[in-house]
Amino acid sequence: MLLRLPDVPERLPAPLADWLARHSREPEWGAVPVGPVLAGAARRGELVIGVRAYPRPAPANRPAPPEPDAFDVEFGRYLADRLHVRLRVIALRPDVLGNVAESLPGVDLIIAGSTSGSGRTPAQSTAYTGGEGRLVALRGGSLRTLADVAGKRVCVASGSPYASDLIHAGALPRTYESSIHAVSAFMAGECEALAEDKVLLDRLLGLPEWRFYRRLEARLAPAHQAQMVLSAPDTASQAWIDLAARHWKTGGAFARARERRAANVGFEASLLQSGFVCHS
Repeated sequence: MLLRLPDVPERLPAPLADWLARHSREPEWGAVPVGPVLAGAARRGELVIGVRAYPRPAPANRPAPPEPDAFDVEFGRYLADRLHVRLRVIALRPDVLGNVAESLPGVDLIIAGSTSGSGRTPAQSTAYTGGEGRLVALRGGSLRTLADVAGKRVCVASGSPYASDLIHAGALPRTYESSIHAVSAFMAGECEALAEDKVLLDRLLGLPEWRFYRRLEARLAPAHQAQMVLSAPDTASQAWIDLAARHWKTGGAFARARERRAANVGFEASLLQSGFVCHS
């Protein structure tokens, strides 16, 4: 039942989510049909994915090279493991993410967050990322509820599933390369609010330096439109990936990936605030 309602596990209390993960049965992947795209990957023994890439925070005199988004890669590895193939990752900068996978030779699948407003062709009905979103703003400011962000700048990461809710509320989302870039921009005062995954914001608000910020009385529902693009129209491969994305959520892998992402971004944010690296 819950495989048909993949957004439900994101909203369950932790004890219920843990129970569901323990009792979720892994599909018999070898018995699930695949189409030409995934069949080609199986023959090669390699799934090639394109994911978001960006430089991590670094000292001003030692800029870091772009690195693939770890959360996107983790889901790609989840798919490759169930196809019983190795994974190859192609790092994509945001300026090429508007292209569909057909224009990127050798890439089987683009995994890069919400396609909302990107110009990419939707391919999947189940989102691999999401979770309840929240907003934070300066403590003592005038923002209190979602209605208050109308006409205000809100920092979001590229591929954010919360942009649609913000636009509907009249906010002005400002998109940055990644979550840590959006966090950095918010800390630098480029936006009046920051929209992110609740798990990530809970981690940030636990840092001593984040005592100057607070949550708004607002919840953001993740957009569940397509977040992946196959290299060619392929209904059977779409259905296989759709099933995998659903089990990624019901089986608990998604929850663990969210926690790891929150820990990584929280660590990077603490470096920014401590002045060890620059905010650029």
